[in-house]
Amino acid sequence: MLVVFFFLLFGRKIFDKYIPSKEEKNLNEWFEVSGEKVRLHLNDKRDNEITAIAKDGELYIPIAWAKENINKRFFWNPEEDLLVYTLPDQILHYDSNSVTDDGHKAYISLDDGMYISYSLIEKYTDVRASLFIAPEEPAKRAFIYKDRGEYTRATVKKNASLRTRTSIKEPVLTKLVKGERVTVLEESEKWAKITTSSGFTGYVEKKKLIDYSKEQDTPVYSDPVPKYYDLGEKVVMGWHQVTNKDANASMESFVANAGGKLNVISPTWIQISSKDGDYINLSSKEYVDRAHELGLKVWPTVDNFNNPVGFKEFSTRDYFANSKNRQSFISRLMADAESYGYDGFNLDFEALPQDAGESYAQFYRELAVECRSAGLALSIDNYVPYHFNEHYDLSEQGYFADYVIIMGYDEYTNASGEAGPVASLPYVRNGIEKTIAKVPHERVINAVPFYTRIWTEENGKVTSRAVGIKSALKFAAENEISFSFDEELGLNYGEKTIDGVPVKIWMEDEKSLERKIALVDEYGLAGIACWRLNYEPAEIWSLFNIN
Repeated sequence: MLVVFFFLLFGRKIFDKYIPSKEEKNLNEWFEVSGEKVRLHLNDKRDNEITAIAKDGELYIPIAWAKENINKRFFWNPEEDLLVYTLPDQILHYDSNSVTDDGHKAYISLDDGMYISYSLIEKYTDVRASLFIAPEEPAKRAFIYKDRGEYTRATVKKNASLRTRTSIKEPVLTKLVKGERVTVLEESEKWAKITTSSGFTGYVEKKKLIDYSKEQDTPVYSDPVPKYYDLGEKVVMGWHQVTNKDANASMESFVANAGGKLNVISPTWIQISSKDGDYINLSSKEYVDRAHELGLKVWPTVDNFNNPVGFKEFSTRDYFANSKNRQSFISRLMADAESYGYDGFNLDFEALPQDAGESYAQFYRELAVECRSAGLALSIDNYVPYHFNEHYDLSEQGYFADYVIIMGYDEYTNASGEAGPVASLPYVRNGIEKTIAKVPHERVINAVPFYTRIWTEENGKVTSRAVGIKSALKFAAENEISFSFDEELGLNYGEKTIDGVPVKIWMEDEKSLERKIALVDEYGLAGIACWRLNYEPAEIWSLFNIN
């Protein structure tokens, strides 16, 4: 009798091991939502931290999540209670009373922040969604798809259970019906992780799936293509450093030195000079008129660093976060353009902290709209791309601006702590290649240096001074510094101890610039820019023969 008892006991345990569980998972517990809260999924990946809200039949998504994951172009300023979206030729404003095309509020404000309507996002974004947000849904959830690419689909072979984990003893999320099509996310030896059309992600035995196929989302929305400014030829732009109005008088001699190679000149006229967005304008109508007579377009530079007070006190983040400030600043620029006869603008905002990137982007978006309406060119200057300056957002610049300029220099500066070239050929190539990965090559301008650095080392400290090519060549000749060409760097290098002080120079000259200029044709760039005029010997301009 005892033998029979043990046989029945262990036999039952073995039998239980193979009996699938029929326990149904509590969905509110599984999705960790209740009431109006909605569990978000992006490309079938569940976000366990952020929840959306279902209200009046609409899905409302936290603005920060929406910008990070779906469309960064929505600009929100809580202090104004204003949402802004910018198209190439239009600036759209939504306030707390605005509604979407289907009558839902454009956004709602709750205690924990602003939530944007999915309908509004969908209007301007290549995005699609499966929403399970009806009042009767036990656990509300939203599956949003953007840039999903290719994905795998399969058919349920026969009725089955979708489980929370890879075991038949795990609870059931939902029943799968024979013939149902599901999306396959992952597969192991015996199990497949899938998403169902009813809005559940879980695990099913792989043997229950058949008829695998590859599918891909087709676009449901495309950003309108801006009508970009076209110079009609490759850009050859020179910056004319102007620190006072008297300096304007040198324009003609600088242009003459270029021997007819320039077609754009950018005087550094507009310099932000206060925390309130005031700027100094050193423009001259006579200068513009004379430049036009010489066949040049005039794109004055707008900068945030040339005026010491402005550089110290002006906050790009705070000032341009406000729509009225942006409107005021842009209106003043456009009025100056009309008054002086500019052909465009060149933006040069440097040393921007990471948290200023968003406000800066909204400024140049809106400026681009006004420039496009007025037929003016907009170019924007940038450092060579690295992870620490990603907030300059080259892809966004590439959509709104006519030209994106990469300042292909300052490879080594005094801040580097060691001596090195201003612009080695690998450094310049790297800058171009990283930029054209995000911006169409035909609208990228590479900027080259008309200067180099003379490096010295005293008492273990390495320092340098930036000097124009003319001055550097003169210094090298006077001190009988000999040079040898470094093929890898694309530069002549020379060193010598002068009065007991070691001196090093990576010389920018005809030989180095010839290689940099050749990159315009090699990469199909929009042109070349030069910092700065009057640093260069006249013979260098004979190299500027770009197609």
